[in-house]
Amino acid sequence: MSRQRSNDPSRPLTFSMPTSMHTRLNNHLSFESSRSAWITAAIKAKLEGESSNESLDAWTTDEILQELLYSQRLVKSPGAQEMVRTIRLLL
Repeated sequence: MSRQRSNDPSRPLTFSMPTSMHTRLNNHLSFESSRSAWITAAIKAKLEGESSNESLDAWTTDEILQELLYSQRLVKSPGAQEMVRTIRLLL
């Protein structure tokens, strides 16, 4: 007996992203995480109008600190970057 077909089959998608964004995504995902599932969920959240402030409650402390490391204000302040790195190590 064959498997039932999906009502909404997946399609392969190829796109480009900056190397820095790719690195951030790889650092964010665990080895067990699916990159496709994560990107699909992010696109769905964006299309459904979910604001980043509403979803912040679901973030871990480490994820928030990781985002802080890449914020524009911290890029200009090496001392602040080092502080965030130290906090990440302590947690």
